[in-house]
Amino acid sequence: MRYLSRTAPALAAAAIAAGLLAAAPAHAAPSAVPSGQSDVNGDGYGDLVTASEATVSGVKGAGAVVVNTGSADGISAGRTQIVSQNSAGVPGAAEADDRFGSALATGDLNGDGYTDVVTGTALEDVDGDADGGTVAVLWGSTSGLSGGTTLPDPAPAAHDEFGNALAVGDFDGDGHPELAVGTSDNNVWIFSGVAKSGAASHRQLSTAIVPDGTDYYRSLTAGDFDGNGADDLVVGGRYEGDGEFGGAALVHPGAGDAYTVLRGDAHVAATGDFDNDGRDDLLLGSPDNNAVTAYAGGAEGLRAAARRMLTQDSPGVPGATESSDFFGEGVTAGDMDGDGYDDVAVGAEFETVGSVANAGSVTILRGSADGLTGTGSKVVHQDTEGVPGANEAYDRFGSATHLADTNRDGHADLAVGAPMENTSNGAVWSLRGSADVVTTTHAVSFSAATAGLSQDPYQYFGRSMPTSAHGS
Repeated sequence: MRYLSRTAPALAAAAIAAGLLAAAPAHAAPSAVPSGQSDVNGDGYGDLVTASEATVSGVKGAGAVVVNTGSADGISAGRTQIVSQNSAGVPGAAEADDRFGSALATGDLNGDGYTDVVTGTALEDVDGDADGGTVAVLWGSTSGLSGGTTLPDPAPAAHDEFGNALAVGDFDGDGHPELAVGTSDNNVWIFSGVAKSGAASHRQLSTAIVPDGTDYYRSLTAGDFDGNGADDLVVGGRYEGDGEFGGAALVHPGAGDAYTVLRGDAHVAATGDFDNDGRDDLLLGSPDNNAVTAYAGGAEGLRAAARRMLTQDSPGVPGATESSDFFGEGVTAGDMDGDGYDDVAVGAEFETVGSVANAGSVTILRGSADGLTGTGSKVVHQDTEGVPGANEAYDRFGSATHLADTNRDGHADLAVGAPMENTSNGAVWSLRGSADVVTTTHAVSFSAATAGLSQDPYQYFGRSMPTSAHGS
């Protein structure tokens, strides 16, 4: 479910119209951005949130979250905020290999009109529990992210890696978002009433996704697939409920214990309205199979019969499927061409471009009245005319993708991460959306060092971005 916090702007506007208040200066009240996008400083421009395994105060692998705020000119390295566990008001402290922000989700959790950033640090040691994991909410404000609140693990003895996956959604349909948090076992925790003082309540959701050694993975995403006003939670991973599926996505209506099974590995997932019918649709990324699978929403929820798999061999999709391209590694949804149908950006981080091994690429699949289609697809990489840089072996361009309207022109702009660029320092690109889907005019790129992180290798800037935002 995609919704906006409009209360503060609406009340202020009404008061001004009635002559009760003078017109306020910029930032007096948050401005609404298009639904599904992050706006941490409330200026009405979509922002980009990126994680890095950054060296912080000499501590390697501590991790940091980087926010690049939007403007009439889009994003740039010059408008960067870096937040780590050494930042003022943020719980914890920078420690080696914690990877602060290795999982990310965004949404307006406390209803003040500013997007908040939820960080999962699944490998953090907690009170002697190795890799116990922590979750912190970094609060949006007129000046960007300001301070944070830890949400304690309700059952630390039962599992590890608390915060290894995150999703924000209005699961009970009351107009206020909740937070779903994954762990290393087969359960998910749902936190309600999240505020700066903590969460008002939490509950455990049992799911049939199971740990499976090195094959274990999980994704969480939320969407209102039946249009009933309440979000459903999709849990992706290893499923052995009937012995038939290796990987599957389990759809929990309203984040309840009941679920339906959708075939298809779900290493990553995103939601969007690909057919513009007012209901969310689901996209599953399966890089092991070099495929993405779209499920259409409907009155009864996601429809297994409305399943559509797309690969680089599908009609209209550029390129060809090759072993270990990892097509489907980074997925995100947004309306790039402004036609009312959400499009999808799909990363293939190990794509060989020409003779350059593992350079990586991103393919944009377009929405239509018939749903997601390969017709009119576009592909971009570092050798695409106008894209800064050049293809180099093992850059892994497309490891993460994100779509947001960063310049408020009605077109979602494409952000792409390449964590191995510049000897693993990492880099991020921003390419503007247009009526022709994407344009390289005004394209920008910057590395971890340029953004203000360490110049050391192994910063992996651009490895992780949130796939969608709720409650912005």
